[in-house]
Amino acid sequence: MTGFGRAEINLPGVRLSVEIASVNQKNLQVSVFGPEAWPALESAASGWIRTRLQRGKVTARITQAAASATQRHWDHEAVAGSLDELSKLAARCGLKLNADGELLLRLAESSRRPSVVLPDFAEAEAAVRSAFEEALGHLVAMRLSEGAALSKDLQERIAKMATMFVGMELAEKVAPVRHRDAMLKRLKDAGFSLDVSDERVLKELALFADRSDITEEVVRLKSHIDQFSTELALPNCGRKLDFLIQELLREVNTIGSKASEIATTKLVLEAKTEIERIREQVQNLE
Repeated sequence: MTGFGRAEINLPGVRLSVEIASVNQKNLQVSVFGPEAWPALESAASGWIRTRLQRGKVTARITQAAASATQRHWDHEAVAGSLDELSKLAARCGLKLNADGELLLRLAESSRRPSVVLPDFAEAEAAVRSAFEEALGHLVAMRLSEGAALSKDLQERIAKMATMFVGMELAEKVAPVRHRDAMLKRLKDAGFSLDVSDERVLKELALFADRSDITEEVVRLKSHIDQFSTELALPNCGRKLDFLIQELLREVNTIGSKASEIATTKLVLEAKTEIERIREQVQNLE
């Protein structure tokens, strides 16, 4: 699910900003970007995030806040060194370096570095973690709001599918009678006269009824629907719902292979379309 959270870290002489954003993704992918002076940040922050989130592409960034971003100065030695290197390169190429104010300014800007030195990460870790927890709290709140809307939509879609399953069951219950009438008509048209109580007719009807019986599939579908509704109300239900969606699709495909009524086939196609829509939504849930 999508979400965003922000918090600030106030350290001696410097103020940092923590921003965490997440977008939809089936699995959890965490990327952390921070000051070069804190190489241990990525591992620590990834752990903090993974304790709160299970899905999504999550990006966390620590940057220097605007109020302290101007506390920077030019590195005079670096500028002089760069100018000297450029002069040597120009001489090697048989050229004369005509340094002017614009070149000097560009070299100076490229060497501009912060005047504030960050403390060791170990010293700042408690403050950094506190800011991360605050930002994650804002992000989770946004995701919960989105999740509530998704849950309502999924409940409506599941209720619609339950109606489809009832329709499939009712349609297939009349299939043996329709098949019997059609078979007797074909025999009569071909000049054969068989009574409905004839053993051969009864055997054929029994075989047809057995092949087209979808009672077991419908019972399992209703069970999956009930489980889906129950799990949807629980936290961290995304992966369980993924499994139930796969089972729903499997049972609907089985009904499709058994269906002998056009009405059933139409409902199967509608159900498969609805299942695909639900699958896309479920993959956004925690």
